[in-house]
Amino acid sequence: MKTILYNYDNLKEEDINRVVRRAKALMINSNDEILFAHSCNNYFFVGGRVEENETFDEAIVREIKEETGIDICLEKREPFFTISYMNKDYPSRGINTKSISNYYLIKYNKNINLNNSSLTDEEKAGNFKLVYIHKNKVLQELTSSLKNSSNENVVRDTIEVVKEYLNL
Repeated sequence: MKTILYNYDNLKEEDINRVVRRAKALMINSNDEILFAHSCNNYFFVGGRVEENETFDEAIVREIKEETGIDICLEKREPFFTISYMNKDYPSRGINTKSISNYYLIKYNKNINLNNSSLTDEEKAGNFKLVYIHKNKVLQELTSSLKNSSNENVVRDTIEVVKEYLNL
């Protein structure tokens, strides 16, 4: 499994006093189309924050259900990629945060059912939608979307994960 750690503030593990965990899914169907969430002019993978007392596995199953309406089987999953950030004074002064995002490869052929989804108010406000992009066109689409993105880091991380997937 590949791991990237961004630590521009040169923090040590003992400097961290807050940890945020996220589970995200690179979902691809039999037509070689990758499923993306799109909101606030950003492409990103389905997924989100791991709740307290929840495992990464449980979080990815829950997040997929909430954002796509798809039920997937709960089984032991291993991420194929991890991106972590260590940030000083984030989200506010005196709080040093380590963010860990585990990315899971999920092959599926189920139909999206947004009637069974449960989007957050923030997702609804950002005009959340699901978009399929063929793997042969995905890097071009994501790269060209950067100029209008409201969160460039999210899209850049998504590009890194797609590149890793395409190299598998």
